Amino acid sequence: MAVVRGFAATVVFAGLVAGATGPAWAETPTMSGGYTETSTSPTGKTVSTDWTVSSCGEGCLWVKAGAGSGQARLVDGLWVMDTMNSLSCPDGSNVMYAAQSHISWDPTSLEGTSQISYMVPACGHPAGFQQTNQIKLKAAS
Repeated sequence: MAVVRGFAATVVFAGLVAGATGPAWAETPTMSGGYTETSTSPTGKTVSTDWTVSSCGEGCLWVKAGAGSGQARLVDGLWVMDTMNSLSCPDGSNVMYAAQSHISWDPTSLEGTSQISYMVPACGHPAGFQQTNQIKLKAAS
């Protein structure tokens, strides 16, 4: 019974990722505007969330997703963002701010992962439960 994190009700704790941005920034495809982020659990369950993305400086993106927002930083050629998430459980319940996610994605393919760690027991899993979801971002048309 896998759970896909609900980024729509997420609070992002911004800027906790450290890394050099250096000259690679000039060659990195930029992101700006609307995107749909689709997160797929190991069992194939998907959740889609609308993102609004804008630059917040060299090697920095400001991401607004649902009720949360925060910064993604360019680290070793990947966009990286750490969040605190609410969870949508298979029984239809929601557990507010139950997990942390470490999200990273490739600036060109817009594909990556969301590594989720439960901070409290939720959705039938103990605190400390971990899961890695695949993510894909697609520019809104």
